[in-house]
Amino acid sequence: MNWLKRQWLRLWRWIRPAEAPFGTTLVDELPDEPKPRTVYLAGEGRHLWCAAFVCACGCGEIIRLNLLEDARPCWAVSKHPDETVSIEPSVWRQKGCRSHFFVRRGRIDWCPAERFTA
Repeated sequence: MNWLKRQWLRLWRWIRPAEAPFGTTLVDELPDEPKPRTVYLAGEGRHLWCAAFVCACGCGEIIRLNLLEDARPCWAVSKHPDETVSIEPSVWRQKGCRSHFFVRRGRIDWCPAERFTA
């Protein structure tokens, strides 16, 4: 069954309709009400300390990611010439919606569903 599920996910990723990529906005402070499909990068110039965006699953939760290398956990943001960003490593919410995905060139690449044990 797992093999069939993996094959279906691969097929779906190939044929799924194209979504508009997430936009990027540089800010001094994070907004109180962020817009969906926008990655906010907070910092000064090239010194960024936080990335924030509304969860891609549609739950409405705001995801805040630390970009400071001295603190853990830490993510890295790569800006591309087409104004999109990639975020590494993946974003994996352990509570709430439990979404697990990568942000690559402004697009969401979902990770296969994981089994959780409680």
